[in-house]
Amino acid sequence: MDVYLRRSSQKEDVATLRGHLREVVRWAQTNGLQIRHVWFEQLSASKGYVRRREFEKATQAIMDGRSRTLGVWKTDRFDRRGMGAVGRMLDEFERRQSRLVSVSEGLDSSRGGRVVFAILSERAREEARDLASRVKIGHDSHKAEGRRGTGRPPFGLYSGPGSGKVEPHPDEYVTARRLADLLLDKKTTKDTAHRLNEEGLRTRSGATWSPTAVSKLAQSPLFAGMVPVRRRRTDEHVNPLGSWEGYGEPLRDEHGEVVMCGQGVVTPGEWLRIKALIAERTDHRWAKGKPGARYLGTGSYRCGRMRDKKGTGDLEPCGGSMSHRGGRYRCEVRQTRGKSICDGVVTLADRIDHAVGQAWVHHVTTLESGDPVVTEIARRWHAFTDPETQTERHEAQKALQAAQCRVKKLEDDFYVYGKMDEERFEELSEGLRAVIERTTATLEVLASVADLSAVTQADTLREAWEAADVADRRILLKCALGKKGITVRPAARQGDHTPIMERLEFDWLTKRGSIVSR
Repeated sequence: MDVYLRRSSQKEDVATLRGHLREVVRWAQTNGLQIRHVWFEQLSASKGYVRRREFEKATQAIMDGRSRTLGVWKTDRFDRRGMGAVGRMLDEFERRQSRLVSVSEGLDSSRGGRVVFAILSERAREEARDLASRVKIGHDSHKAEGRRGTGRPPFGLYSGPGSGKVEPHPDEYVTARRLADLLLDKKTTKDTAHRLNEEGLRTRSGATWSPTAVSKLAQSPLFAGMVPVRRRRTDEHVNPLGSWEGYGEPLRDEHGEVVMCGQGVVTPGEWLRIKALIAERTDHRWAKGKPGARYLGTGSYRCGRMRDKKGTGDLEPCGGSMSHRGGRYRCEVRQTRGKSICDGVVTLADRIDHAVGQAWVHHVTTLESGDPVVTEIARRWHAFTDPETQTERHEAQKALQAAQCRVKKLEDDFYVYGKMDEERFEELSEGLRAVIERTTATLEVLASVADLSAVTQADTLREAWEAADVADRRILLKCALGKKGITVRPAARQGDHTPIMERLEFDWLTKRGSIVSR
């Protein structure tokens, strides 16, 4: 005989579990059976995505004929997935002349207890669902009241038992704040992890820092004292899985305001800025960091080789983007589609980058202060250099979309399904309209919050160029260009010494859109 015991939760007393085992042992002795093995684990029996390895071993022992009886203390400790799962298991046991015994309920599948097993297993399934629903309602209620939820607070923060609030941890806060300051200083997560390790600073468990640990900590809303909300991943049938999407988003109340649960390591504004800075350097296709900018023209240069793009016999510039390889910029169309599509353009990277930099400075300094073009360049530059405002705008847009979705659902519940009376509908509608108006006003403020007075002078833009690194210069260049960017015409022949500026066409931004100049 084999025995399978499952501890339902950590809160269940170990002494209670030992009592269950004693009852099963007593039953085995009464029936003259010898216990071959006791299988024990502490995992959910109702979640389909949870793999219970000890459960699998216990049932497999019956399948393999190593034991003829599997004893459990109670049906709901055996399986909570309903009569379908338990019925299939009993079919396999019966095929092998084996049985399932529930000691506390006096059930034996070999003596006509299958119907009762089915009823009890289905009841256990419903109880598990009800319990999950009650727990979720409780968690949501606590979060709405400004309590952080379950689990350990992130590194750098402490939460008193039962308080639901966070505050700086006396031992960890200094390290956590150092981590935040490095990220705010535009250090990458990799550089931040290396610096913390060099300074001898460690995680809560005493381990060294990794870029993933830095990113995960810094992007948690709790790091800023905000109540987090995370979406659970689902399968193709919308059944919940055991993993969650991303690092979570701040919870917002019915007025669209962020719900706080205490003092974080950073302020909400700093958290938004850190999140924006990390997003700028992350390639979401592979969830890995992007390499730092090394070349000026990436994303701005276009191939000027003439080709028949539409198959009509009319030649026009290729227009394909040019990427850097081996010290040269090359046409991407030529590289990816072959010479038959475009002969391509190749030019030395250092030569063209230097010429384009000089052209940008000359173009900007010829513009008069207060020129609408200067203002537009400054506005674009501010959008790049103030990621915090951009992230705030993004968060506000998500809150507005969520409120609009709630309005649609509310209208469906009232007009289509008739789930509420008119008084309740008007009450909820008024609250949602207020949220939409407030969020819309926030978006309007964020759209006009930039103070451009300090950067609408041409000389100021030139100084910004001189002080900028390659990444910022690349952004400044794009701010001054129209949609066509910079077209690079091919050389007349190999070794052509024509000045590179004579092969460039600049689509400079103007107050009416753009102007092409050579």
